[in-house]
Amino acid sequence: MALGERWAYEGCHDPVLVAQLLCLIEGTAGAMAQSVSDTPDREVTRSHTGEPFTAPVPAPAPTDDEHGTRLAVPHGTTLHLHRALTPASGDPSPGRDTVGQVTGGWSAPDGSRPRAFFAHLTAAG
Repeated sequence: MALGERWAYEGCHDPVLVAQLLCLIEGTAGAMAQSVSDTPDREVTRSHTGEPFTAPVPAPAPTDDEHGTRLAVPHGTTLHLHRALTPASGDPSPGRDTVGQVTGGWSAPDGSRPRAFFAHLTAAG
């Protein structure tokens, strides 16, 4: 295994994961391939139109629901982590001001490569 032994855990409740995800969303960290060491994952895309996260991110108090996890993060924004991935198109949060997002793809059983929103950031409102 290129990246060593792995464990599954509720990463949404890990402040280090949340901080790194915000870095990915704003573009100061890159997505890495899951099965090849030191290799960027060019299939993961991100966008961000909000303010940079210059201050350390406080330990969030996550809220879970059937769609995923929500966390209040700096600048009055909310980070939404999607638990169940479904092929996506358009705005990940209709009716809300989306200011950042991460999308990626996976191999479906039929051989197709669907894409979904893994996480998105919305402005307060």
